[in-house]
Amino acid sequence: MPPPRSLEAELLDDPALGAQAVQAALREIRWVNRWLGGRHALRRGLAVALRDVPRGGTVEALDVGSGDATLPAAVVRWAARRGWRLRWVALDRSAAAAVLCRDVGRPAAVIQADALAMPFRERSFDVVVASMFLHHFPAPAVIDLLRNLRRLARIALVINDLRRSRLAWAGIWALSRALGSHPVFAHDAPLSVRRGFTAEELQAAAHGAGIQPRALFRCWAFRLVLVAPGMGV
Repeated sequence: MPPPRSLEAELLDDPALGAQAVQAALREIRWVNRWLGGRHALRRGLAVALRDVPRGGTVEALDVGSGDATLPAAVVRWAARRGWRLRWVALDRSAAAAVLCRDVGRPAAVIQADALAMPFRERSFDVVVASMFLHHFPAPAVIDLLRNLRRLARIALVINDLRRSRLAWAGIWALSRALGSHPVFAHDAPLSVRRGFTAEELQAAAHGAGIQPRALFRCWAFRLVLVAPGMGV
């Protein structure tokens, strides 16, 4: 039985957190995405989202809460091998993250803006992705975010986030300490798991937003992926 969902704030959500601390934590999140399933989960979600999209064309994509944008950058290479050209726009409200986006992930464009007030019209992108992002918000805001993110997508919305579990919490707590992680990551990583979702919670949030998911599945390690249809062309 998973523990109740935590509402404690993560350090990375503090706008006053210094740029060096933000960038140090993002470097460790990059490692987690590479070795603990983040890339794999996003690839599986996009495979479902793009299943009926003809190969050879360009797919316009928005990555919300992009961090250093290395996760979508890795997926660009995966998509190219399968015949899709992904053109990513990265969005993050953190100035320090935006710098890393440009220098490390190198997306087509970087937008520094709040996800609750995004400067885009409806159906601006083919695909909208939020990885490791939704768990930063309380339940009512999650529903509003899902609704608003889907409005931006013509083809699909892909959510890649954490599945809450006591084992996942214990594992990342022990790993962060064994590796001598930066204090921000050591604090936030276990807390992120406690702020994660069960499959039932994520599905209920989607339904609350008026979304009927195309797919909702678990991935290694302790990931949940939700794929929802977009609003159409």
